[in-house]
Amino acid sequence: MLIPSRGKLLISEPFIQDPSFERSVILLVEKNQLGTIGFILNQQLNILVKDVMDKLALPQAIYQGGPVALDSLHFLYHGSKPIHNSLSVIKGLYWGGDFKELVIKIDKGEILPENIRFYLGYSGWDCGQLEAEIERKTWLVAPAHIDSVFNLDATKLWKQTMQSLGGEFALLANSPLNPNLN
Repeated sequence: MLIPSRGKLLISEPFIQDPSFERSVILLVEKNQLGTIGFILNQQLNILVKDVMDKLALPQAIYQGGPVALDSLHFLYHGSKPIHNSLSVIKGLYWGGDFKELVIKIDKGEILPENIRFYLGYSGWDCGQLEAEIERKTWLVAPAHIDSVFNLDATKLWKQTMQSLGGEFALLANSPLNPNLN
């Protein structure tokens, strides 16, 4: 069993009772003595980047990162050279950093629009809280890949990630949202 840490995915169990995390896949970007931070990868909003940021005319959607600090905007990007003050999540995938530098790199074509995602809010757990939820089988932990963030259809990400775990998890991937409908 994998332990939750930076660069791992959290996959919600099929019948989670919290609507904020229903059928969600979360990328953990930080875990330390204060707690854990991550972003929901598969909750696309009907808000475009170009509609909320004057400096970035990107026609892509913003994602719901989680229920915490909904007034904050975060970004993940894929690239070979990190921007200043960003944090490496997995090889070639970074969280945050100097926004002005990000805009310059996008304008110069050094970071392609398809290699960046923006998240409104984040998912967070106090120290020990996530581990307790995992013990209660609320979450499964799996390795993350850049494809999990950028190349998979967000609407199918939960099902595909569950299926990739194999065994009983592959079977659960096909379960209905309401088990009474089965």
